[in-house]
Amino acid sequence: MKKIILYFFIVICCSCKELPKDNILLKYNLKWTEKINWANVVNIKDFKGNDWNERFDNAQKFLSQTGGGVIYFPAGIYKFNESIYLQDGIVIRGEEPEIIKDARDERYKLDTKFDFPQYTFKQEENGTPINTAFKGIYLFNPSKDSNCGVINIEINHGHIYFGEDENHNAGKNRIVYGCVLKNCAVANKIVPTEWQKKWQRYTDGFRAAIHVYTEENALIANNRIPESGEDNFIMKGYVIENPKGEKIEVDLIFDYDNRPGIYVNHYGIGGAGTTPPRGTPELYPHGFRKGIVITQNYIFCTGRTAIGFTGDGTICSYNLIRFKPEVLRWTTASGTKMATGSSTNDNRAVEMRGWRYTVEGNDYLVYRNKIPNTRYYFNDGEGLMHEAHCNSTVLNSKIMNNKGNAYISIYFTGGVNGLIIKENEIRTSGGISAIYVVSNQYRGKKDGKKIWEKFECKNVHIINNITSGSGITLAGEPSENNVIKGNKHIGEQKGQILLGTKAVVEDNENYEIIYEEF
Repeated sequence: MKKIILYFFIVICCSCKELPKDNILLKYNLKWTEKINWANVVNIKDFKGNDWNERFDNAQKFLSQTGGGVIYFPAGIYKFNESIYLQDGIVIRGEEPEIIKDARDERYKLDTKFDFPQYTFKQEENGTPINTAFKGIYLFNPSKDSNCGVINIEINHGHIYFGEDENHNAGKNRIVYGCVLKNCAVANKIVPTEWQKKWQRYTDGFRAAIHVYTEENALIANNRIPESGEDNFIMKGYVIENPKGEKIEVDLIFDYDNRPGIYVNHYGIGGAGTTPPRGTPELYPHGFRKGIVITQNYIFCTGRTAIGFTGDGTICSYNLIRFKPEVLRWTTASGTKMATGSSTNDNRAVEMRGWRYTVEGNDYLVYRNKIPNTRYYFNDGEGLMHEAHCNSTVLNSKIMNNKGNAYISIYFTGGVNGLIIKENEIRTSGGISAIYVVSNQYRGKKDGKKIWEKFECKNVHIINNITSGSGITLAGEPSENNVIKGNKHIGEQKGQILLGTKAVVEDNENYEIIYEEF
């Protein structure tokens, strides 16, 4: 054993001058990234094995004996037959691009590529087993493994999942930086159901391309999730259930881009719909963890949510989000039920949960999916959304300098105390307010009149935004220190400032003020 370790030590020392030993994340000014053993680097090509999975295991075993560190993959294509499991303190790192370093640029390319098995669809009998593909990069012990990450790797037919245990225990300091992920959906395990054909497959609408849990600190930055289209496959005669309970056959696409883009600690932290309780650190401590940064990523989706998070103080900034318009979608996320006009596929740019977040500088185009053979679209299509469902109240949060085509929705939250919505450009169409902030919760109708339960709406400042569509809505009681000022509405017709609360309203351009009870 000593001879083997000595051999590896000699080989690594001979090539160490060529290996990157810098903390590539210094520009983010996150002190916790210094806990990674950046200087302890090994070259994957210095390790033997029957395939790349075995060579990776050997490299990781060696690093684990020497305090953790970085496994460097020089430029090249690495074919993995099975998923990769990182151990505590291990980071895998590819070659950094020389010219275009911003992953939001379509010219961004990586020379270190991981190829996982591609799913081979067979429309016969039981079909090809799901476990032959849909591999990814995981953690060996997700409840404890810390200081782990993936840097500058292009991943094809794979995803990244840094998990937790059943009690929401997770390690700290987790990183995904500079990566490109193609064809990164996961197969839905409930499809096929007992009445569907055994070869049917559907994407898992609750598993993101980059899906990370952490006890504290995560950096998901400068990654690119581009359009995958070329590997989608058509399933003719796919069986779904229509609203009448009848089984019908349709031609359905397995769509690799119908999946969430980035989830970080994306927990449910409250009652479903507008039912109590609202999430608090006492009730849901795992939903209010700190140190989460999601920044400068490019995400393409045809459905589901581009970015979702919970936390306390989460930063979600300068991400570029693009959805494909006019996508036909036969089913809901279940892959079993036929879509109707009331269906939702959760198409939204950013779903915010928790307190004290900053959502800044994001650029997004979001579109609802279309229901085939009808004029209807799915009932979603939000831009930046903090809704009551499985969520907390809003507390001391900021939404600033974002640009998008779908509304900012602070929806029936059961309380708002401290919210700055400033210098956003939100150009919606139709009758939806571009900025919608309502803390009260709708409880139905009585004698033809809407019934609302009142919740506080305090310290809300909606300042210097550009809107189109219907304009701005602000409602909630009791109220205190609310301001709507310096906003500008674009369009031939005036926008509306729809008020259901007390607020200072001044210096706004091209709006009319309408008072309404909520």
